[in-house]
Amino acid sequence: MAGTILGIEIGAATIKFAEVRGKSLVRSASYPLPDNLVRDGLVTSPDGLVEVLKKAKKELKLKSGPCALVIPSRAVIAHQITMPLMSEADVALNLPFEFRDFVGKDSDKYLYDYSVQSIQQPAGKQGGSMELYAAAVEAKLMDDYYSWLKKAGFTMKVAIPAEMSWENLIRACKNLPKEVCIVDMGATHTTVSVFKDGHYVMGKDIDIGGGTMDEVIAGEYKLDARQARNYKELDPDQYLSCCTEVMNDLAVEVMRVVNFYSYHTEGAALRDIYLCGGSVTESLRTAVLKTTDMQLHHICRLVPGGVENSATARSAIAAGAAMQ
Repeated sequence: MAGTILGIEIGAATIKFAEVRGKSLVRSASYPLPDNLVRDGLVTSPDGLVEVLKKAKKELKLKSGPCALVIPSRAVIAHQITMPLMSEADVALNLPFEFRDFVGKDSDKYLYDYSVQSIQQPAGKQGGSMELYAAAVEAKLMDDYYSWLKKAGFTMKVAIPAEMSWENLIRACKNLPKEVCIVDMGATHTTVSVFKDGHYVMGKDIDIGGGTMDEVIAGEYKLDARQARNYKELDPDQYLSCCTEVMNDLAVEVMRVVNFYSYHTEGAALRDIYLCGGSVTESLRTAVLKTTDMQLHHICRLVPGGVENSATARSAIAAGAAMQ
């Protein structure tokens, strides 16, 4: 399909796919992963991942061709940097030195990327500075992902951190508030990210995820974890009812991040939260509403061409990568 790129996010429990054409989502889907194939963001069996990707490609009727990968957050070293105003070539030359405290003498074994958050340049004067959100990832890991995807019939053209994927979606939307928060609930943890003027500002991983609820459901209904996960997806209204306490705990942690940002940011007016997480979104919405008076939105509203359903919600971040 001409002009189409496939966004891919490989999570702990599922692989999410998003076909994007012309900066607009045309199709989203997800495919389950075997237990423990991905653990703490790392692939435990490369051959197993390739086989799952091949099966997903066949069963979901995905086309071969270019793809954009969301780099697992735990494989990325990222931080905000202030540098003198300089050219792109000079930024590329200096970035490895900015990460020396994190990678030591192995700086040549990493790949680096960045997004410009702001530029300060005195009127009529030389000099100036720039604020960057920069990231580093092991070159070998990127080579591995390229190889695994290639064996499954995909060609990796882009690989970016999750925060940059969200930035792409935010910048593509018109009339958004100046500050937004994205709450992305995954299988093992929930990531809370705050953005201002389309740029990532801060975030936190909270050790509560879909798997936490699976454990609660399994205990309540005498099921194993996989059964609990399947039942939760098929009938969330029934099976998520026993997870109220977990959702309330998560809502409190989300608000702690929001409050921290608001307290430490002069003139902050963060009022809007976008929720991402498939079938758990509505339960989390209810819990957050009880905890605060924030304005809550479905993540699908950030996805150009996306409809408000669990498929789009799961694949939103993959759509952002494909828009790079």
